[in-house]
Amino acid sequence: MALVLSFSGALVACVDNGKPADQPQGYNLQDNYPPAPESAPAASGPAAPRQMAQAQKLQVGVQPAPSAAPPQGFAMQAAPAPESAPANAPAPAPGSAPSPLPGIPLDPALMAQVGSASLAVLTPGGVAGDPIEGGIKTAATRFAPNMQPEGQMAKDSLRENEHKTMLVTLTGGKCYTIIGFSPAGQVRNLDLRLLSPPFYNVQAGQDDTVDGTPIVGKSSAATCPITPFPLQYKLDIHAQKGGGQFGVQVFSRMK
Repeated sequence: MALVLSFSGALVACVDNGKPADQPQGYNLQDNYPPAPESAPAASGPAAPRQMAQAQKLQVGVQPAPSAAPPQGFAMQAAPAPESAPANAPAPAPGSAPSPLPGIPLDPALMAQVGSASLAVLTPGGVAGDPIEGGIKTAATRFAPNMQPEGQMAKDSLRENEHKTMLVTLTGGKCYTIIGFSPAGQVRNLDLRLLSPPFYNVQAGQDDTVDGTPIVGKSSAATCPITPFPLQYKLDIHAQKGGGQFGVQVFSRMK
């Protein structure tokens, strides 16, 4: 009797639990495999976008950077190189003369005559009653008003068609008139030409007379250099007609 009661109690205990006593815990009777692991809760908060970006990066990979090649239909051209001088172009000779200064170029034949001319004699003082000095002073009252003599007077003699030269220093800030004179019956047409430095091959001034009283820079047409420092010009004295004694004097005033 006691044995029957014990067996009945065990049977009732098995029925009350709702499953066989020998079934392992954690297994589903229907599927008969371990339950799937619980998924992690969805990320939230500030770290969610970064986690999503990392996940996308793992899935699609890093896209390659676009190439620097130009779009189709365009051709890349190198910038043109600067033009260089021709290989056979002659180089300027060292010490060659620059281009002539503005003015009237002299005839080569005349330049040869001027180059071979001797310097006129400069006289430190005049002699009372000298016709050359008297003639220059008379011309200065008319053609060099308010001017004073500058430097010494040149006096010499010329044969017909002969040249002589003298050096004249002209300074910026001043205006100049140059007067020549030959007594009557001697040089009937005395010419003056003012030549510019440095090569004295360009004419900077000339008289327009056909007599024995040549003048460069008359009155309001006085020669006024624009250079701020002194320059040495050459004065060509030419006996175009006749021969004899002559004199030349430079006059100046402030500009």
